[in-house]
Amino acid sequence: MSVGKLSPHFTVLGPGGVGGLLAGLLARAGERVTVVAGEATAEHIAANGVRVESVRFGDFAAEVPAVARLSEPAGVLIVAPKATALDAALDRIPPELASGALVVPLLNGLEHVEHLRRRLPGAHVVAAAIRVESTRVAPGHIRHTSPFTTLEIATPGAPDGLVAEAADRLRRTGFTVTVTADEARTLWEKLHFLLPTALVCTHAGLPLGRARAERRADLTAAMAEVAEVAAHYGVRLDTATVLRFADAAPPATKPSMLRDREAGRPMEVDALGGALLRAAERAGVGTPVIARLVADLERVDLR
Repeated sequence: MSVGKLSPHFTVLGPGGVGGLLAGLLARAGERVTVVAGEATAEHIAANGVRVESVRFGDFAAEVPAVARLSEPAGVLIVAPKATALDAALDRIPPELASGALVVPLLNGLEHVEHLRRRLPGAHVVAAAIRVESTRVAPGHIRHTSPFTTLEIATPGAPDGLVAEAADRLRRTGFTVTVTADEARTLWEKLHFLLPTALVCTHAGLPLGRARAERRADLTAAMAEVAEVAAHYGVRLDTATVLRFADAAPPATKPSMLRDREAGRPMEVDALGGALLRAAERAGVGTPVIARLVADLERVDLR
């Protein structure tokens, strides 16, 4: 592939906890950035900007243009809505305005990358994984409460040079950004930590510190099941290492799925657990613990 060149324009679709944090940081770093959101949220951000409270980056406000529908070509399109709102959010992005753009999806699960490639056929959609605990407490008001600030972007799906250039510009926000050539590992390594902790914490209604003590058997079994499925797709995962990472995380850590349950919002049970179960079925691997947790949480989500 030939070396590409990005246009100097970031577009953030979905200014929630993750997208709003990055939009604010990009604007503070001097990047040209536009937020795309629902009408009310876009109006609020256009008038008031983005306000961030962060244990890592400090408290600041940034002026960020915001629109309800993209009207100019994107250079880097950061896709950051919840999986439950992805298709409605994508309706705000005319596919022709994403043509040639580097699309960096910061969603949970395994299946969104291929879905985005179908929805935005002229774009360069790559796999990515962000590790951050950040919450939208009100439109344009973001609270970042953990020390996690890492972003990994995989190069498959993009011409040479585009990912490296985007990574350089994203590093100016203060995030640690790494680039890898292994798309599958990027997705599976994030899932290895996120899926078990999200399911167990949400099922128990407990933050990670208590869940890893009181529901340790479920946590370790779910991690082992993810690793077994990943192995059938050629990705070797280290369950002992990811368990140590979970043990070292701040005790008050709450996965976004738990926050959604507490707030009565739709949960990403299918995007995370359902995707894993479908991958397991294709591989012929049994995942009884994850299947039980998913079934119980699906019943909660239907209430």
